Amino acid sequence: MEANPKELSWAEGMNSTVKHANSSSAVWLDTEMFGPLPLPADPALRTDTEAILARARELASRSKAMETLRSYRTSWEQWCGFCELMGYEPLGGDAMAVGMFLAHLSLTKSLATARTRLAAVTAAHRIAGVALDTKAGPIANVLEGFKREQGVKPLKQATPLLADVLKRVLGIYVKETPAHRRDKAILLIGFASALRRSEIVALDVADIESAPQGVLLHLARSKTDQQGKGELIAIHRGTNSEFCAVAALERWIETRGREPGPLFPRLHRGGRVTRKRLRPQAVSLVVKRAVEASGLNPGTFSGHSLRAGLATSAALAGADLKDIMAQTRHRSHDIALRYIRRAEVWKDNVTQLLFGPSAIDERHS
Repeated sequence: MEANPKELSWAEGMNSTVKHANSSSAVWLDTEMFGPLPLPADPALRTDTEAILARARELASRSKAMETLRSYRTSWEQWCGFCELMGYEPLGGDAMAVGMFLAHLSLTKSLATARTRLAAVTAAHRIAGVALDTKAGPIANVLEGFKREQGVKPLKQATPLLADVLKRVLGIYVKETPAHRRDKAILLIGFASALRRSEIVALDVADIESAPQGVLLHLARSKTDQQGKGELIAIHRGTNSEFCAVAALERWIETRGREPGPLFPRLHRGGRVTRKRLRPQAVSLVVKRAVEASGLNPGTFSGHSLRAGLATSAALAGADLKDIMAQTRHRSHDIALRYIRRAEVWKDNVTQLLFGPSAIDERHS
């Protein structure tokens, strides 16, 4: 797979790595995950190029979620830019160069971001058949120093959109327009199902099944089900039609129609329904717009507020952790507890004994 002038011209428009492989003998892989990937000019690699290319495509299409692919592409581009600046070979297997990159990231990025960048660089080396020892001193020592300097920061969590707040937020959807119907359905379905934003926009009309109790969502793939075994999520019909995910979904489908395609597509100006799927970021925008329109500060809300809101609201209502995890599909108790700790801290809290109504009455008696 030698690069001809036409291929090099196309590759130069994709990222900066081509500047490290400007000879006619350069070997290239065209991968979905990283874009054009230059391989070291080692004749021994050329006989395996086709197999590596097939492996790269398999990894890109099956092993990584779309959000991960985008993150890996960004990480790879930043790594290539750093290598170009410092004169390193992106796929040289140089642990010192990677360690320098991580030290550079420590000036402005979090440890979690640095680990993501390292994972992307490591994956690129693996695909290209180039050894990179991530446990080598230059990498391990920088990561350890990074961790000690930054400490273990608490995870930033989106503000849960609790049930009572969601009822208030839904009050902004007073018009029976396509946009209002769609966005209201997104909020209520996202909340009731505790879906991630990528899972919300991945739903198709064919994934919706009506049932006497409400609706069933057939989730083909999720963050915790990358092999696509499929999961089933039940949503009960509510007694209040204005705060009922099933009713909101039915009204939206009346507008959208039952033609095959994405359940929540983009809308043209004027409300005309398209068949183009929303991106995950659109869920966050829907949440923020609704929260702001209802008079709340949208800064700490995001698409994740729906999932966190369901878990926290259920905990406040007295639901068992196992039942909450059944709906959120969490595998780890520790991770699930992060969502409901906000509710748990108020239960049997000693300050209620000291500052509550009964305590005040006793002081004045």
